[in-house]
Amino acid sequence: MVRTLALTALMAGVTASASQAQRTQEASPDAQLRRSIQGVWRNIARVIPASTNPGDRIDPFAHIPVGTQTDVQPGLLIFTVKHFSRTTDIAVRPRPTRGYAIPGKPTLEELQATWGQFVANAGTYELAGDTVTLRAIVSKEPGDQVAGRFARLRVQLEGGILSLTPVERSEGRIAAGVTSRYVRVE
Repeated sequence: MVRTLALTALMAGVTASASQAQRTQEASPDAQLRRSIQGVWRNIARVIPASTNPGDRIDPFAHIPVGTQTDVQPGLLIFTVKHFSRTTDIAVRPRPTRGYAIPGKPTLEELQATWGQFVANAGTYELAGDTVTLRAIVSKEPGDQVAGRFARLRVQLEGGILSLTPVERSEGRIAAGVTSRYVRVE
């Protein structure tokens, strides 16, 4: 009987400690930010920084002028508990919606106009402080799918606006990252 009571007390203490640890972990700033970025986001703006050093920017936005662009093409960013999916039309103007001049035989120019200014990837993410690390499982850019590749972005959430600014990729630091701004859809 004494052994049973001691075991019961020990188990209650372990359960209480585990519950307290879980509550502490769920209340941490990282956990709160993780929950707050979960959802579906639509892009609303892009901030292209000025830079005199061509190596400062590593991004697909070289065709876009410096400054804040608010007339952006459609794009969605989805964060779940551990995964992300990002699909964005990064063209300055809407991509063509008409078919190819010769059906089934697009020219190089037609392919570039349709697919060139388009970004898509999905995979897992880790959040630490105000930095999210994305690891693509699938990407329009096959090189991003290679094991060990990553992109790190600074996360800022103000009101209903999520801002992501790349600060590092597998290749190295990004001195002048393009900030993408999103509004929550759901």
